[in-house]
Amino acid sequence: MKKAYVVINPNGGSPATLTKPDVNAALVDALAVGDLVYIEDATAGDGSSPSGWREAEYRVTPTATGDTGWLQTEFIGEPAEFAVNPIAIPDFVRRCGRAEIQASAGGSDAAPAILADYLIALALIESDLTKFENRLPGTSSIGPFQITWEEWEDFLSANPDGDYSPFQRFQALAQVQGAIFLAQRDWGLLQQEAKAASISEPKQEYIPSFLLLFQSRLIGAKAAFALNALHDGAGQHTSLRDALTPFFQSPDDLNALLKRRKDFLNQGSPEIETTVDEFVEKTANVLASGFKSAFKLLKEHFPEFVAIPAGDKNKPWLTTAQQEEATWKAGGLTETNAPGKQRIQDYFAVTSYHPTNVKPWCGAFVAWCLSQNNQPTVTDAATASSWKRWGTFEIRKGALSDPDLVDTLLGAVVVLHPSEGTGTTGHVCFAINTLETANKLKCIGGNQDDTVRTDTFDVSRVASIRALVQIDMPVGSGQLILARTIFGEAASEPDDGKEAVAQVVMNRTTSGRYPTTVTSVCLQPWQFSCWNANDPNRAKIMSLIPGKGNAKFDTCFAIAGLALNGAINRLPTTVLHYHADYISKPSWVLKSPNAVMVRKIGRHLFYRGIR
Repeated sequence: MKKAYVVINPNGGSPATLTKPDVNAALVDALAVGDLVYIEDATAGDGSSPSGWREAEYRVTPTATGDTGWLQTEFIGEPAEFAVNPIAIPDFVRRCGRAEIQASAGGSDAAPAILADYLIALALIESDLTKFENRLPGTSSIGPFQITWEEWEDFLSANPDGDYSPFQRFQALAQVQGAIFLAQRDWGLLQQEAKAASISEPKQEYIPSFLLLFQSRLIGAKAAFALNALHDGAGQHTSLRDALTPFFQSPDDLNALLKRRKDFLNQGSPEIETTVDEFVEKTANVLASGFKSAFKLLKEHFPEFVAIPAGDKNKPWLTTAQQEEATWKAGGLTETNAPGKQRIQDYFAVTSYHPTNVKPWCGAFVAWCLSQNNQPTVTDAATASSWKRWGTFEIRKGALSDPDLVDTLLGAVVVLHPSEGTGTTGHVCFAINTLETANKLKCIGGNQDDTVRTDTFDVSRVASIRALVQIDMPVGSGQLILARTIFGEAASEPDDGKEAVAQVVMNRTTSGRYPTTVTSVCLQPWQFSCWNANDPNRAKIMSLIPGKGNAKFDTCFAIAGLALNGAINRLPTTVLHYHADYISKPSWVLKSPNAVMVRKIGRHLFYRGIR
């Protein structure tokens, strides 16, 4: 990773970069005192450069590409300090909201760790959205998310086709995508830790909580996972220092972390040892407060994104669940006796998974209750994590104390990190209401202590809360729906970019993996983000009609007609996916070992080989 250094001239020489490490070599760039040169940090003093010389790149501006030459070390001063400029809070909040909308496209494999309120809460915790200087001593962290050089370099390496440069780390809005990448990375690392610890169940995926994700940001995923196991077991009172020691090469490294994150990792006095339980309680309280503050900011600056839809107290599937609870209790059913096992098989019968013996069955129970009332379920309904994409509305954890939410929350599907009395990978159930100032959720579900029952769960364990509310569905011809999709996805793209989006839709209709009609492909849930229920632009594109003075939409309508007639050939028929170049690489790309970026057209990257 190149770092910037200030050019100095202490001895009255002639600072310049040369073609070779030789004072008689040809000139590359003449330099002046105060100019910035960029040098690979790894070459500083590691013996790879001739004594007294460094390879240096001179750039007119930090984001420009310059020429590289050899510079004498006597002209190299201190590392340059860059500052992150203040930002308009509304712009930052809306950027986080748009990031969630974009990340939601991609079905059940969409980025699970990307919620706008988590991103905003994290930025509030790290920087209060105003203190962008380095706040973590001993690191190069900076900006709203306190992202280091090393973390930004990892982000750039993981997104080689993205529209980002090293110096965009100093742009507050650009850091949003870096934070998304780091959250996705930690989410994946936590799942790897669960797999390594043999925490697995048939047809299930380990579900980290946002609390565990936040703790990973503080102390690393391995340590956070281990502390979570201690806390859930008999190790709550273990000294935090003792619990963290195995994850650091030396006491000095651990001491540096304890100092750097002292607000979370010590009690403010050397005589008082912080315990694992105290760490979990502290981080849970801080994150809960962050979620509440984040929701307030979203409500103030992006109200159309988080507007709570009108709820309906009539949730027949919840009544069905409560009737099942009564049946299990009256009949003495458990998952270990014959009547209970048979009932569980009935639940699995409405899913695509039909085990011969009892397996984690919370997802099957939720699916059965919904199907008994002719309500939609999800693909892979037996898998708890699949329910993160049920319904039409994400209930924000910071909104749980809002009185307008009561009816909407009732009967919502709650996806949880593993808790005592549930499966070891995760859990799904129905919400009833909130308790204790919205820090706990009262829920009913199956596979809770081996039966159907009502329990309370800490909100810190919640990964997602999904509500089913009515939304208007677009109507019109296939050409009209396709044109609206092109407009929603690519209104600002050049015509060839619009045509490429249209061709992806057409490719899907003949792929055998997606619906066969244009309208069904466009409106398939969680595929094209412009149709997501949480996208404020959805209402706008639903109202678009050709010939009404909107030239961009008229172009989209014409392109849709060409696509339907097979007159567009921008991409191979195997290209079924794309994403914008200004977002972090989506999880559906990362999870596809055969993914190939075929073309970049405008701001979109088009892929084949997505599984």
